[in-house]
Amino acid sequence: MGLRQKVQREMADSALPDDLKAEFHTLSEWAHTLPGKFADRVRVRLIDAASIEGFFKSLFHRFRRYPAFAVEGQRYVGSDFARVDALIAQALRRKEETTRVSPNAPTSN
Repeated sequence: MGLRQKVQREMADSALPDDLKAEFHTLSEWAHTLPGKFADRVRVRLIDAASIEGFFKSLFHRFRRYPAFAVEGQRYVGSDFARVDALIAQALRRKEETTRVSPNAPTSN
């Protein structure tokens, strides 16, 4: 970890209330489990709800509470990460099913 990252982490740690620190820590721990569960098939983007991007994403997805997750059009708000894992698994299954159907398969006329 570079000096800049260390300073930013220390600033974030000191600026957050204890309950938000705990929630962020839990979220971070869960996010680190994803590669073990889904390998490189999942991409995670953490967006600060207080940022400009977060504001517009919240409007677009109609999120009013956090943490909030959007997985291939499916939404979930809350801290039950097992539900988020299930949404991810469902999205991956749907994607695998659509790729099994070959786009070059002959069509009947």
